[in-house]
Amino acid sequence: MMHLGQEPVMKVAEPLGERYCARLVALPPALNTGNALIDDEHRQLLAVMQQLRTVCADPERLADCLGCAGARRQACEHAVVGILGDLFAFILEHFASEERIMRDAMMAVTEHDLCAAHIEDHAAIAQKVQEIVSRLDFAHTVARIRELDGLLGRWLDNHIGMHDLILVGWLGKGSQPPPDAR
Repeated sequence: MMHLGQEPVMKVAEPLGERYCARLVALPPALNTGNALIDDEHRQLLAVMQQLRTVCADPERLADCLGCAGARRQACEHAVVGILGDLFAFILEHFASEERIMRDAMMAVTEHDLCAAHIEDHAAIAQKVQEIVSRLDFAHTVARIRELDGLLGRWLDNHIGMHDLILVGWLGKGSQPPPDAR
């Protein structure tokens, strides 16, 4: 099915639930692709990142979690584990959604290298998120929150500029990637 870049081809990613949807944020202009499905999913990702930042009482100043009471550390770790589970499931669904759009629009066939680079970027960030999750421990939950927030923020800025805007531009032109993408 051809996608014209304005309305979603299909809604693939499941909503993350009320706790995230209630906190959806406006996309900064630099992150707005103009594609309804992709932008909505990016808003959901930003909402998860925002929720992650609220777990710790002072994520900017605390070096670790050892100064917090045991019950507080456990509550933080429990909250982070739940959010990270949601986050990881969501990013995998989002990646599948973008990859399905590329495939449905025949971009994967006609612009194989662009699609391969986009998919490789998805795999790389999924692996980095998984590495951070695997290093999660009760004493350093706040450090993992900062690390993940920084990683996802940088990745989102770079990924949208390097891959998603090209994808949306290609979809808007029907079958031609933007001239600077070649």
